[in-house]
Amino acid sequence: MKHRPLVLICLFLLGWSSPAIGQKSFAIALGGGAAIPVGKLSDSQTTGYNAIAALAIGVAELPVGVRLDAIYNNILNKNGVGGSANFRVTGVLGNLIFAFPGTNAKAYLIAGGGLYNSKADISGAKAQNDVGFNGGVGATFRFGPFASFLESRYHSISRNADKGGVFQFVPITFGLLF
Repeated sequence: MKHRPLVLICLFLLGWSSPAIGQKSFAIALGGGAAIPVGKLSDSQTTGYNAIAALAIGVAELPVGVRLDAIYNNILNKNGVGGSANFRVTGVLGNLIFAFPGTNAKAYLIAGGGLYNSKADISGAKAQNDVGFNGGVGATFRFGPFASFLESRYHSISRNADKGGVFQFVPITFGLLF
């Protein structure tokens, strides 16, 4: 009799599991590519490079998922404009993904926001933490147990006007999902 509530809880939890709960999926993503400055950032910077590490979480039967990203972007300085400083942007982002139906190839929309850290790569420059958002499109391509992805996103980071104001960039990223 003393164990009856524990037995009832265990039976409830076993009965509550369903195929959808049992088929939760996740993937780890690693990628890199070009980081293209847009807007006023493109006046002093030119195309650089980016890297991404991500954790994607979803349920196979649903088109909506969540992705957590860690990003690194190094946007190169145009020669002779504003000194010789590259512009570094790192961030931790939370995104929602909507995947369109497909088997070996799937297109998706991605949007979210997070905390961005930016700094000019010159002596004495101070890093700034700011909030920003991103949105874009991509596609995944399945190859057996692995998949690759290609995506482009627009990032807009809000800063105070006295700190340079809003800046934007567009990374184009190719990567692998494990």
